[in-house]
Amino acid sequence: MLKSQESVLPEQYGKFLSTIFDEWVRNDVGNIFVNVFDASLASWVNYPPSVCLFADRCGTAMIIEHNGDVYSCDHFADSEHLLGNIMETTLEKIVNSPAQIQFGLDKSDTLSKKCIVCDYKFACWGACPKHRFIKDESDEKEDLNYLCPSYKEFFKHINWPMTIMAALFNQGRAPADIMTLLNKKHMNLREIFPQIGRNDPCPCGSGLKFKKCHGRLN
Repeated sequence: MLKSQESVLPEQYGKFLSTIFDEWVRNDVGNIFVNVFDASLASWVNYPPSVCLFADRCGTAMIIEHNGDVYSCDHFADSEHLLGNIMETTLEKIVNSPAQIQFGLDKSDTLSKKCIVCDYKFACWGACPKHRFIKDESDEKEDLNYLCPSYKEFFKHINWPMTIMAALFNQGRAPADIMTLLNKKHMNLREIFPQIGRNDPCPCGSGLKFKKCHGRLN
């Protein structure tokens, strides 16, 4: 896969995701389900994401063609990733084949150094390997995801509301409660983070003490 004149620019996609998320988090949580948002929330609460895009492993989106050929993924339906044919080999054996298992592990095993130290690795895992075709300027041997800037911008943008929703979830409350909280004139953060002290780091990730950040009015 190569970048073309018709390709969406990473900066554009990141802004698109963030803009749609802002509408969703205030009005639609629990009513409209968006895979990217739901998978992100799963990462923030340390659950396996529902889509392979942000999972640490691939290999769960295999494809069978009309003639019975099975490929590792619908993004990798090529001769290199042909696993076999269900007319000749059982699907169970194909799914559990060493080639397919290794395909799944390669997603995290082949992360670039920049991915490994990224603050959002837990939510992204380098995203889809199909989009890793941009050469790292500091290491030409490593491929970076074309949409990496998009995801970084998006995850940074959603970090604070996702932190709030994760706290609600961990309290046994519905993440959808965030809509009521965000639409209040003043949000009582001690209701969401009851154990936080005034001199503790603010849970928003700003690096400031709680009392100098979101705790100024709490």
